[in-house]
Amino acid sequence: MAKGFSAAQIKGTLGRDPEVKSTPNGTRVANFSVAVERGYGEKVSTDWHNVVAWKDLADFCEKYLKKGKSVYVTGELQVRSWDDKTSGQKRYITEIKADRIEFADSGESKPGGQQRQSTAQPRQQAAPQARATSQADDAFDDGSEIPF
Repeated sequence: MAKGFSAAQIKGTLGRDPEVKSTPNGTRVANFSVAVERGYGEKVSTDWHNVVAWKDLADFCEKYLKKGKSVYVTGELQVRSWDDKTSGQKRYITEIKADRIEFADSGESKPGGQQRQSTAQPRQQAAPQARATSQADDAFDDGSEIPF
């Protein structure tokens, strides 16, 4: 039987500052949410996506990402489960395990591929981007759980 894969690509706005913590063995992990608007006119809806980033990518998130920033995230969909300590029920969360995070272009696309630039602010240099190292691909293999 062939192995499958799940991939995710989203472009949206950070709903909160990344929460960065360390696992008991010292591995850094960032957790944040991204709002993605769909539709047009009066029929716009917002989907919220949970994102988790490990190791060097978590450090990038802590340093550069803030609530309201527009980002482009690629990664793998994963479902995590745990037992709720108060109710004893099994809980689940679907999240994107990021392998790449970039700042999204702040200009809006115009027909013909041109970008609209604000005249109020000078054009900024290329924003940093981060890609996870190959070590982050198997972040759960060390037996650690996400500390939040």
